[in-house]
Amino acid sequence: MPITAEEFHVKGKNEDGARLDISACGLWGPFQKTFFDVRVFHPNAPTYKDKEMAKLYVAQENEKCRAYKQRVLQTEKATFTPLIYSTNGGMAEQGKKYHKKLATMIAHKTNESYSDVMRVTRTKIAFALLKSVLVSIRGVRGNKKKKNRNETPLSCLDFNLVPT
Repeated sequence: MPITAEEFHVKGKNEDGARLDISACGLWGPFQKTFFDVRVFHPNAPTYKDKEMAKLYVAQENEKCRAYKQRVLQTEKATFTPLIYSTNGGMAEQGKKYHKKLATMIAHKTNESYSDVMRVTRTKIAFALLKSVLVSIRGVRGNKKKKNRNETPLSCLDFNLVPT
């Protein structure tokens, strides 16, 4: 949504092309819209060599909040949650809260156990992080327009992968 910083007194990213990665409705409250911005960082980079992991996550979350939170609150009248992941497989506090809430909601809706849902979502995140690391190392290969990926939709997936 285009805005002018003088009119709304919004700090952060105010250009017309600024956008967030994901939006959802009903996660934190009924009919409440939430915006997410995802960042994957490499904690072993030379820039971060003298910093603790916990402080790296907090700094990354704070940077995303400075960039987007006021704009989302004032112009979109929604909530903002930064999703910060490291290439080592960890995530920041707000990301942990998000995944717990999401797993709880999916488990309730699909009548699956919370632990099964959380295991599958963590596995999917781990593979997505591995893919992002591989792409950053070797680049994208193959036909970029190919979309026939034979993936099962989440609604058809049974989260208890081991039959009982």
